Amino acid sequence: MTLRRRVTLMSALVVGATLVLASVVCFFVMRGELRGQIDDSLRDQGRQLSRLQLGVNRTLPRRVPEPPRRSGTPAGYVQFLDTHGAVLRRPMAATDPPLPITATARRLAASTHGGRVLQDAQADGVHVRMLTVGLPGRGAVQFARSLASVDRALSRLQIVLALLTVFGTALAALAGRLLSRPVAAPTEHELALSQGALADSLAAQRQLVADASHELRTPVTSLRTNGELLRDAAYVPDDERRLIAGEVVDQAEELTALIGDLIDLARGDVPDPAVEDVRLDALACESVQRARRHAPGLRFTLTTEPCSVEGAPERLARAINNLLDNAAKHSPPGGLVEIALRDGTLTVRDHGPGIDPDDLPHVFDRFHRGANARGRPGSGLGLAIVRQVAEAHDGSVALEAAAGGGTLARLRLPAVRVEALTAT
Repeated sequence: MTLRRRVTLMSALVVGATLVLASVVCFFVMRGELRGQIDDSLRDQGRQLSRLQLGVNRTLPRRVPEPPRRSGTPAGYVQFLDTHGAVLRRPMAATDPPLPITATARRLAASTHGGRVLQDAQADGVHVRMLTVGLPGRGAVQFARSLASVDRALSRLQIVLALLTVFGTALAALAGRLLSRPVAAPTEHELALSQGALADSLAAQRQLVADASHELRTPVTSLRTNGELLRDAAYVPDDERRLIAGEVVDQAEELTALIGDLIDLARGDVPDPAVEDVRLDALACESVQRARRHAPGLRFTLTTEPCSVEGAPERLARAINNLLDNAAKHSPPGGLVEIALRDGTLTVRDHGPGIDPDDLPHVFDRFHRGANARGRPGSGLGLAIVRQVAEAHDGSVALEAAAGGGTLARLRLPAVRVEALTAT
């Protein structure tokens, strides 16, 4: 095997192994976080049950304690067992699936010392997390909550982590192949630079996985909590249920946008096969119309000249949309956003509070949220994607403080006037 192939293979193996390890750690941390919240809720119910006054006749309680409000959801499924392990009473809806009576549950029901056990189970095909609490001399009670929403969230997370691993490994293989091109024997300085570049690439991939797992945690947790509240709609007033339904839609859109942003970033600078001559002025017009629909309380003005650029239309449109969204986000109610396209340079100027000078060097960093943006929605990936798209099209992007207040963004692309194209 040649040196070039060995370096390529070694780079791919090292980066791939690192990303796989980081992805596995991220997955199990998220899994423990989501399942841990359900376990805490079940334990809270068990503790409340143990504190109930059961009366002088030592009968089972007729009302099942609900978890505290801070847990975010009421109980899922409940059933009582007598001392022989048979179902004595199911206070929940008749349509709820019966919980499985395991050997452990029978042992706790017959025990005179009590105890509790947490375990996974299947209730009529529903994957649940179940807590069995022994009531000394009176049987046992089983609490359970569905894990379906947790399983769906973890499945989506697996897809994102798999994509990050595949793209990161491919980029490492490409970098190793480029670094090992047949050249004169490298000097010690050149070897040190290559090792430093590889180390930087590994660090960047690890940071991307760590940042992604952190950013995904909030929308996934919120979506799961609100989804379970809607599932148990009998416990939620109508007005609150409508409010929660709106929050579920917003959180699903936020998660979808975040996953899309992560996939875009994971692609790196891999050339897009759908490259064509794109009318940049037409893209700008479409993006402004979209911005007006999304921010009807703002005014958008557009000045363009006909020009064309060779590139991927979807990615160019994404970059322009991100710049307009960023301007709209930082504009005051009724504010003005001015867009102009001249000589292949698109400028977007808002009249908001402007950029903090300390944040200016970091505005294009992944997941960076400036001091003026921390109270607003967003993932901190929009401007990072703009820079990636600009560089992939041999262009550049910059942000600066605008004269008179606000922020001015400049997206420069190697565009040519349409008149010049038709004249030749």
